[in-house]
Amino acid sequence: MKNILSTLLVFPIGSAQAVSLMVDSSPNLIIPDNNPVGVSDFLNVTTSITSIESIELTIEISGGFNGDYYSYLQHESGFAVLLNRPGRLTLSATEALGIGYSDSGISIGITETAPDGDVHNYRNVSNPNGGQLTGTFQPDGRNINPSLSIGSTPRTATLSSFTGLDPNGTWTLFVNDNSAVGIGTLDNWGLTITGTIPEPSTLCLVLLATTTLLRRRR
Repeated sequence: MKNILSTLLVFPIGSAQAVSLMVDSSPNLIIPDNNPVGVSDFLNVTTSITSIESIELTIEISGGFNGDYYSYLQHESGFAVLLNRPGRLTLSATEALGIGYSDSGISIGITETAPDGDVHNYRNVSNPNGGQLTGTFQPDGRNINPSLSIGSTPRTATLSSFTGLDPNGTWTLFVNDNSAVGIGTLDNWGLTITGTIPEPSTLCLVLLATTTLLRRRR
């Protein structure tokens, strides 16, 4: 009797692909004036992306006083401070109220590498002259109580905290207003998430060995 024993190895071949996903929300939420409770809005992301490479964010706030706003983005262990009292430079006696830029409204993109620098000092490159700020900036990043945030505060909470995370699940945007000067509305915000998805595996069957066993019956 002759038996043939074949040993096969199965393994996947393929590479990850980079893709981008865009999601947005238009909550039209009034931001309570001079109230730390603020407002929150949520995006529930479902995607085949498994690992984040970069995040781009857009945020639109109408009205209010830009120097009042504090905002953050959170997802899983990722946390980025988007705004923290833009224009507030010192805590001197002459600025006891913590006054920042007096412009009204924000409609900007926020990315980690925007060439115009962090949004806290936006008038260094763009002066809305009292109107709505536009353009693309880096996140403020000053992870500190808004009552203490000034220009020299270290930037430790940026969009890089999301790198490598799974984007699936709930993303939270928070905004509040920190002094009694004007009332704003969170009109719209959105995310562009760039990351990798696994390519469908191609199964290759490799014949490692074929052994012929000859058994003799007596």
